[in-house]
Amino acid sequence: MNKTPNQMSKTTRRRSRGSVLVEALCGFFIFIPLAFAIADMATITIAAQANEEFAEQLARLCATVQTQDNAKAACRDVIRQYQLASNIKSVNLDRLVFDVALKKVSLTTSMVVTLPIAIPGHVTHTVTASVTQPVVSFPADQ
Repeated sequence: MNKTPNQMSKTTRRRSRGSVLVEALCGFFIFIPLAFAIADMATITIAAQANEEFAEQLARLCATVQTQDNAKAACRDVIRQYQLASNIKSVNLDRLVFDVALKKVSLTTSMVVTLPIAIPGHVTHTVTASVTQPVVSFPADQ
């Protein structure tokens, strides 16, 4: 049975529309998870940068005091007053070394970040930053 040109064009159009739908669905299965992963990675990168800047500021503050106890107290006060962003669960001072002999202060901070599009079993991510600053204030020797 021979089809007329009019009948063939209707069939071709239907197949064309169906193939566009299949291609779009396949594309969504690839691009939507990719977009979600990009959003999570952007959040982690921004939080890591914020943590690095925060650690630098804490280290500079600690470099202006004379003892490790004063440095820890100053860090605790700053962390307590720190305004957390909506996606940051907590900020912690993991390590503080106030080395009088080498005249430097080293510290490590961590931030626990809530991911915007949580992967099952991976709702949060922890970013850390380690910083060293020279101690700038010592009492004069008498």
